[in-house]
Amino acid sequence: MRVAEDVIRARGLTLAFGDRVVLAGLDFAVRRGEVFVVMGGSGSGKSTLLRHLVGLQEPAAGQVFYGSENFTLASAPDRERILRRVGVLYQGSALWTALTLAENVALPLQQFTELGPERIREVVEFKLALVGLHGFEEYYPWELSGGMQKRAGLARAVALDPEILLIDEPSASLDPPTGRHLDRLISQLKEALGTTVVVVTHDVASILGIGTRALFLDAEEKRAVAEGPPAELRDRGPPQVRAFFGQAETGS
Repeated sequence: MRVAEDVIRARGLTLAFGDRVVLAGLDFAVRRGEVFVVMGGSGSGKSTLLRHLVGLQEPAAGQVFYGSENFTLASAPDRERILRRVGVLYQGSALWTALTLAENVALPLQQFTELGPERIREVVEFKLALVGLHGFEEYYPWELSGGMQKRAGLARAVALDPEILLIDEPSASLDPPTGRHLDRLISQLKEALGTTVVVVTHDVASILGIGTRALFLDAEEKRAVAEGPPAELRDRGPPQVRAFFGQAETGS
């Protein structure tokens, strides 16, 4: 059986703010075509890890690789080139409120491609239609619900047909039905575009619903304590992992 290649690897990664270590000695790999979930409780370093994967913060030790390329040691131009393969959906969607949805989605196409205005308009309409926002091209983000804003952010994140999609807390601030709808949309986009997805979340329904494999970050031990299929970790993982699933499911 052919083993899927690693598209992202972390080796000996230590994340810190000055002398305060958040996570130490992380070793994990994201395989092509999967939905890899980074999970854990509040303060475990999930979003901090995501920022390190895209170079917004630098590791205290260790390295991040995209394929065979060392992202941590890469020059600024090489980092920019590597990140052209990556789309990011931030927790707050990060849409420009003074721009329409069409203008928001068009930004990466205008910046990183040589497409003309007519072709960009066609791509923008297609991407918004993919996330169920056909007809909302001229709306502003502040005119939409939180769930619609998340979908618009997702459309912008996939504007350049990324190989890898990084998503930070997709269901944050959303009611459960809207969160599950967004989960289904992420899965559909993954299949339609052939994208590898990394999701940072503490939402158990999301983790079990769309995750292929999961990495559990423990705030007390400041390290990853488990990795594997989410359902297996829920049923047979270390005590703190099983407690995480149990507490989240019961609302405690």
